[in-house]
Amino acid sequence: MIRSLTITQLAENAASTPGLLGEHGASFFIEAEAHCLLLDTGQGLTLRHNAARLGIALERVTAVMLSHGHYDHSGGLDTVIACTGGAIDLYLHPEALAPKFNRDGRAIGAPIADPESLRSRVRRLILDPGPVEIAPGIQLSGEIPRRHAIEDTGGPFYRDAARTQIDNLPDDQALIIDTPPGLVVVLGCGHAGLINTLEHVQRLVPGRPIHAVLGGTHLLRASAERLDFTVGALAGFGIQYLAPNHCTGLAASCLLRRHFPDQFHESPTGSVHRFGAAV
Repeated sequence: MIRSLTITQLAENAASTPGLLGEHGASFFIEAEAHCLLLDTGQGLTLRHNAARLGIALERVTAVMLSHGHYDHSGGLDTVIACTGGAIDLYLHPEALAPKFNRDGRAIGAPIADPESLRSRVRRLILDPGPVEIAPGIQLSGEIPRRHAIEDTGGPFYRDAARTQIDNLPDDQALIIDTPPGLVVVLGCGHAGLINTLEHVQRLVPGRPIHAVLGGTHLLRASAERLDFTVGALAGFGIQYLAPNHCTGLAASCLLRRHFPDQFHESPTGSVHRFGAAV
């Protein structure tokens, strides 16, 4: 169990503090007792600048986890590798390095797509589709079963520029941190679906409540039916701390704030979330 946890929003669409920069992307700097981790790296346009403004030394990072392979979560890998001299363990689903394209046929995949090239630049490259322990009390969810059909990936994504092969984003995964009040779940985009993800977390760590959920939920283009389903199902988890951002979208964010006013927290660039002894 991680008894002291601090999560700093290092990159996000918006920045509410003077001197910080926003970009379409997400990155979380995670201090979990002796562990210094990074979940996602944003596009890489603001990572170094924001870290310096926030007094965060990127060279302290010893492990980087990618929630999935889209450019707005993996684009800063070069920056992190440069800052750490490659002395990091890099965790990702094998499909995170596969070609990825959007509805217009534009490439939106990771900037470093060759695993062997990547392997040569970091201390360890861990390509694993299943749940992976990063440290005691910290794990990646691995591939998330899609049990609720109403939760799609959040948009048309493809494996080829001609848009003939659907990409269901099997590489989407969440970070799970066990703290005294319960599990803290950090999402990159939540392409597997917020409720699918949280139910998977409960199966992985039975008997522990989900205390907090942070990150992207990809409800940006969700239908009214899906939003109603999400709010109803989310109420059943008893979550005490909810900080959706990035691809959640304004309508969904407002809906979640209205239904969970006491639990809702904003998380633009520079936000700091503390759990356990760090509170």
